[in-house]
Amino acid sequence: MADTVRVRIAPSPTGTLHIGNVRAGLFNWLFARRMGGVFILRIDDTDAARSKPEYEENIKASFRWLGMDWDEGPDIGGPFGPYRQSERMDRYLTAAERLLAEGKAFRCWCTAEELEASRQAAARRKEAPRYDGRCLNLTDADRAKFESEGRKAAIRFRLPEGPPVIVDDLIRGRVEMPRGMLDHFIIVRSDGKPVYNFCTALDEADHRITHVIRGDDHLSNTPKQMLVMEALGITPPRYAHLPQILGIDKARLSKRHGAQGVLELRDEGFLPEAVLNFLALLGWSYDDKTELFTPAELKASFSLDRVGKAPAVFDETKLLWMNGQYIRNGPAERIEADLRARIAAAHGALPAAGDAAYVGRVIALLRESLKTLGEIGPLSEFFFRDEVVWEDEAKARLAGWPRAAEILAAVTGIVKDTSPFTPEALEAAFRAKAESMGLKFKELVHPARFATTGRVAGPSLFHALEVLGRDRCLARLASAAKLPPA
Repeated sequence: MADTVRVRIAPSPTGTLHIGNVRAGLFNWLFARRMGGVFILRIDDTDAARSKPEYEENIKASFRWLGMDWDEGPDIGGPFGPYRQSERMDRYLTAAERLLAEGKAFRCWCTAEELEASRQAAARRKEAPRYDGRCLNLTDADRAKFESEGRKAAIRFRLPEGPPVIVDDLIRGRVEMPRGMLDHFIIVRSDGKPVYNFCTALDEADHRITHVIRGDDHLSNTPKQMLVMEALGITPPRYAHLPQILGIDKARLSKRHGAQGVLELRDEGFLPEAVLNFLALLGWSYDDKTELFTPAELKASFSLDRVGKAPAVFDETKLLWMNGQYIRNGPAERIEADLRARIAAAHGALPAAGDAAYVGRVIALLRESLKTLGEIGPLSEFFFRDEVVWEDEAKARLAGWPRAAEILAAVTGIVKDTSPFTPEALEAAFRAKAESMGLKFKELVHPARFATTGRVAGPSLFHALEVLGRDRCLARLASAAKLPPA
């Protein structure tokens, strides 16, 4: 085995990149970077009917957005290419013919109906369905008969007898697979297409992979791949099977748990550093307290011996919290540029959205409370409308507020007379007025918020008033004073 660590991620381009694949790719990338090794992108596109170029582009764009670069791959080449399975068919079929010639594989003419009947018979006997070996020792006459009937033969791996297959897993420890749980499995289908386990075993060998780091849903495939390698005289790589990812309800992760594609997360306003950080903690931890890591810190800290065996939980609430931390503490220039673009997309037709300084003040105020960059559009709407767009609850609460007219008149006076027009001065004026009117502070603040923003919640009222400016606030207070009482 080569001294240099060589790892790979091998997604299928049959859909957008799933979070599980991204997490596996991340752990491979971190391991390669930590060990000074090579990270390879391979495209497993043997499913020609479902594989599409746009999905391959999604895969590459997703990894690039996260900052995960690869050293060899279908787009940049490398010394052991090609790196798409569809470009390696001759290699697979040549290897299958070799196994046939060496008696390590055999042709199987069983029809789908015969195999289904065999499965049903096993079920009636309460046995696990296994190939019954009917084509293991066919005569030449048998083969000729099947061919004359127009049957197409698959190629099956001839499972040798022996002890259990041992996987010395770097995360799970020693895993034994008894031969009785395996089968004479198909390596090339009757339509001439090689299957996943056979292709993958050859890919790992040809690409000089030293460590296969992947989800534990592949653990049952590993003994088959090791047997193929053994039959071809190949030393298998080391294996590390990552714990599965569950939703917060401990069910298998799906879109209903918030597990969008990576580029969907980007479009919603998640930062790549936050997503990378969050995914790194799905099954790995540095210690029992550190949660925020820069990409450089992750590369310096990652090790497989800190990956746990227990399933990891995709907690969207934690992802939102972490993203908020990065929004507040991340690169200000890049984040502000993104927020400006989102404000322009949401409110670009409104005059105030063209005032760069005003937009900057809105961003400075709202950035502290954002969980995603995408929230800036709806949260900032009241800053860009000439008139208040009322939430039903805010309008109803203001209309039914005790002494509403008196309070709005008092707030109007504060807004008109307070100088300087700063949050500190406004808050002091509100407190003094509430005391003089015999009101609690919030009994003055809430109606003021309803009237000037049209909302029941939002950023600090006094900072919002400052950003809106005296004239906008007075216009909105005058409009609110005309609302009919409840």
